[in-house]
Amino acid sequence: MLQESLHIEPIRALTKDTVILEAVERMEDHKVSDLPVVDEHGKYVGMVGEDALLNAGDDQAKVSLVVNPAHAPFVMAEVHPFEVLAVATQYRLTVVPVLDESGRYISAYLLSDLVEFFRGTPTLMQPGAILVYSVDGAQYSMSAVAASVEQNDAKILGLWLLTPDAPGEIKFVLKVNVAHSSPIVQSLQRYGFRLDDVFGDANFELDYQQRYRHLMNYLKY
Repeated sequence: MLQESLHIEPIRALTKDTVILEAVERMEDHKVSDLPVVDEHGKYVGMVGEDALLNAGDDQAKVSLVVNPAHAPFVMAEVHPFEVLAVATQYRLTVVPVLDESGRYISAYLLSDLVEFFRGTPTLMQPGAILVYSVDGAQYSMSAVAASVEQNDAKILGLWLLTPDAPGEIKFVLKVNVAHSSPIVQSLQRYGFRLDDVFGDANFELDYQQRYRHLMNYLKY
């Protein structure tokens, strides 16, 4: 269950009758920039942001003056952390509301807790090289990536897709559990993967320079 892995916060929602001054003070107390709003029956009606409250012009007005029902992102109870992260990043939320099946507000996930959850995963915490690659979409193969890593006595710690630089391409970040990544880089290049950048491998630049000097020496003859 998600509650066993990602901390859930008992954050009390605003109501449509909450005055704006109180809403801003509660955001300051929780160190967030948005909060959920519910109706008199506890049904979730949308999110309200700090900017909207501060721009209302009357700190004694009610939250109903600025809440936008069209801006009502949420997650259901017990979803995977990836889904919570997707909602938080898509809508730039510091608080992600959690609803039950009837649409009632239950509680919320804080962005700070979400970041802490992912920070604690082996993918981020375990040392290793980080490789950024691009490849034509037709040539992308997860099995080729796995083979290139595992045949060089390494393991994949994580793989994230990025927005490609050109249409039809796939761009991704690959993290492995070894710092010396040159053998993996060479293996993936044989499959047509183009290396864009390397992080966490102090030896890679030295290896690259040595190969360049060897090539130049060869070309002299």
